[in-house]
Amino acid sequence: MNRDPDERAQPDGAGPDEFEAIVAGWRREGQVPEWPPDIDPAARSFESPRALDPSPPPDPAPPAPLPTPLPDDEHFVPPEPPPLPRLGPPALVGLTLLALGLVLVVSPGLLGVSEQYGLPLGLVGLAAGLGWLVLRLWPDPPDRGGGEDDDGAIL
Repeated sequence: MNRDPDERAQPDGAGPDEFEAIVAGWRREGQVPEWPPDIDPAARSFESPRALDPSPPPDPAPPAPLPTPLPDDEHFVPPEPPPLPRLGPPALVGLTLLALGLVLVVSPGLLGVSEQYGLPLGLVGLAAGLGWLVLRLWPDPPDRGGGEDDDGAIL
């Protein structure tokens, strides 16, 4: 076992005599500060942390004043939210494909399809409905006609 030569030996289960011998060795090497400083030995009680503090307890801070409510004419009233947009025919086609695919996956017998074909057809319907709705999110390409809305540079 490799030991650090500067490391002091730590006694295992050292009794009070061995502890006093260690402290006496430190005192021979130099000055050992007392802890806690400037406290009467009779007041060294570890039952209460206040016994170690010789200063009087500080006065409690006054409670913070309660915020005053604003008058009725000064509070914020959010505007009404805009109405939900109406679903157009392309969105309804995508939602219908999703619903049809879900019914085919869960219970294909409702539509008169056997269970053997219900799962594959349902997965195709779900994929088609999701693909339809996602492709609708793709922005339209800009017009290349060279009209007034052209944002290109003039050379």
